[in-house]
Amino acid sequence: MTLLVTGWVAIDDIETPFAKVEGSLGGSATCAALAASLFTDVRLLAAVGEDFPDTMREKLHRPRIDASGVITVPGSKTSRWGARYSYDMNSRETWYPELGISVEWKPVIPPGWEDCTAACLAAGHPVDQRNLIRSLTSPRVTLVDTIKMFIDEAEEDLRETMRTADFVAMNESEAREMARMPSIARAGRALVSGGARNVIVKLGEYGAAFVGQEDYFVAPGYPLEEVVDPTGAGDAFAGGLMGYLDSVEKITPAEIRRGIIYGSTTASFAVEGFGPSRLLTLSRDDVEARYREFRALTHFDAGE
Repeated sequence: MTLLVTGWVAIDDIETPFAKVEGSLGGSATCAALAASLFTDVRLLAAVGEDFPDTMREKLHRPRIDASGVITVPGSKTSRWGARYSYDMNSRETWYPELGISVEWKPVIPPGWEDCTAACLAAGHPVDQRNLIRSLTSPRVTLVDTIKMFIDEAEEDLRETMRTADFVAMNESEAREMARMPSIARAGRALVSGGARNVIVKLGEYGAAFVGQEDYFVAPGYPLEEVVDPTGAGDAFAGGLMGYLDSVEKITPAEIRRGIIYGSTTASFAVEGFGPSRLLTLSRDDVEARYREFRALTHFDAGE
């Protein structure tokens, strides 16, 4: 089993009320790939500029990650992102996005990668995401994520891509905007009625809501007493979910629910450090231990 991960590999400046970091490794594809590699083999497809440090590139070469698809585009700059979080660690002020090569580059499946069994396509242009899915021979499961920029600039393309993928992931404000309604439950149902096969609404520290054709499932967030930086947690969630689904023999409704909990569990580790720093030290044993705690915290006996 091999999972294709695409999206942005970036350099971030992040500030919270308690600490800050400058020039750190970041990007949606980075966090998704690191999370997914805890469960399955990953092929990482992304572009960086000539300014991308070798020390950051070395961090991408992790066990179970094939980073040969991270190419350097001559004369281009790596995408950068900077933001300051408020005390609730949910709202933030974005200082700047320097879109760089990530929006200029058109990803193409490298020769020999067409046999990827799954795909986790982090935020990117929906046409590029759709073309990548169609380039795969016979993927078992695919997921596309998005951001507000593509909802605003390419909504119809995004809707078509949503109909192509098995799962669509977005945060709650994006889901409300796409569905044009305030209720998360109704927004999810509306997106599925509009052609999406399955919708996952990321709710930050409150977990995630899954809406399928015949299923509705809400996973709480793992209760953490200290959050260092929420950047990339949603991407870690998507990577954990898709990595797990790629590792199972058969993708069933029960495995999807289990995968969502694994995604939430992995994301709970991601917020314990700036950017992907905690994911770089995370082990599968760590995830399994917290997964068991998560199950215990949410289990209850329905009784008679």
